Amino acid sequence: MKSRVIALIAVLALVLAACTGDVAETSTTAAPEEEPATTVAAEPTTTAAAEVTTTAAATEEDPLAAYGESTAADPALVEKALGPVGEVPDIVLASIARASQDLDQATIDKAMECFTNAVECDTGTGGEVIMGYADGGGLNVWRQVTRMEAILQALTYPEIGTMVFRDAQWSTDPAVPIGDINYMVERGVTFIIGYPDWGVALGDAIKAAEAAGIPYVPYSAGWVGLPGQDGALTPGTDYLSIVGEELCALGESFAGIINEGVGEGQIGVLGGTPGNALSLGWQQCHIPALAPGVEVINPPADPNSTTGDTYWANDIARDVVSGFLSTNPDIAGFSYEYADGLYTALEGVEIDEMTLAIRTDEQTLFCDWAERNNPNYHIWYSAGGNFQSRTAVTAQMMNLQGAEVPAEIVVPHVMREVTAADCNPDRVTPTVSNTSLVPDSVLALMYPEG
Repeated sequence: MKSRVIALIAVLALVLAACTGDVAETSTTAAPEEEPATTVAAEPTTTAAAEVTTTAAATEEDPLAAYGESTAADPALVEKALGPVGEVPDIVLASIARASQDLDQATIDKAMECFTNAVECDTGTGGEVIMGYADGGGLNVWRQVTRMEAILQALTYPEIGTMVFRDAQWSTDPAVPIGDINYMVERGVTFIIGYPDWGVALGDAIKAAEAAGIPYVPYSAGWVGLPGQDGALTPGTDYLSIVGEELCALGESFAGIINEGVGEGQIGVLGGTPGNALSLGWQQCHIPALAPGVEVINPPADPNSTTGDTYWANDIARDVVSGFLSTNPDIAGFSYEYADGLYTALEGVEIDEMTLAIRTDEQTLFCDWAERNNPNYHIWYSAGGNFQSRTAVTAQMMNLQGAEVPAEIVVPHVMREVTAADCNPDRVTPTVSNTSLVPDSVLALMYPEG
């Protein structure tokens, strides 16, 4: 997707619901690039742009209007989801533009109906499009909120009349997620989004879906095998597209934080499901970028395997970190994608000097950091990334409209240092990333106990 900067972002914010134009291969600046990386994301505001539909009127200034989309996303929502980044791809902006923070009760009720229905949901619009959602995990809060992001996004498209859900529950048998994709094909869904925890093991099933005319788009950098990996599929060729951060850059960002904060010392590196593309992608670039004085106590067995596998499960993360500390009590840092997992892993652990480089932003860890009040304890994070499932939905719907969807929809990232402001005592639940675009009114129903 070609890149451009629209300097008139303030003007766009005033004409949020109006925009028409032609092709989809541009990007727009969402926040000033000179803004420091430690800036805390702004709170969301409600705008007309968040309520754009495929029938919205638009002016010639918007490059996605021909496909029923608007790039006039609320800048506050863009910064909430991503932080103070620079250029943002238009498809990402279009997906955020639909993220209304002021939902009516009927939409909330339908979203909760679809969320609690384990298999299938009728949106009530009579639309002919059937959305398939195939998740390799499903049990933790991050997966649940990411599913809700996709549900809310789908409800902005009246063309989507049915949602079908399958959840592999992190099965250690690849036949389970393979069967889920096969089920989607047999059900006759229009498209599939999801996270392929098993990577290349799902390759044949995904290619069979594509051959049946059912495009597949994973989010959260869920590559079906990384480039060069045996059996890897190629986005844009073997499946429609991939949504996510540039993983090598993310790993190098983590390394920069560790190098600066630790300098010399031992660190532990953690990941999710064994060999998943997200963990493998950033770990492959993270470890070589570490300073000579930084020692990884658990290096991977080989360049094509992950290390510190936790399945993104809090209890497993606790066991892994406990094992590290039992033999290496002076660990000076950790790199991981999952903040809440580290919260559980470090709960009750005395911390002298430590630096954490993480991706998500669950406030359990941040509030624990604030309570410790230790000036030698530093946490840097990127963003929760839950909203990326919205981008996958929008990419699929644009594809149905005839748009040329890029093979890689790169979600920009920036590292931010945790401050006291990142612990919000009024948050509906501290286990949900603050960068999520699911409104509090919905989160309160999803997690009534807080």
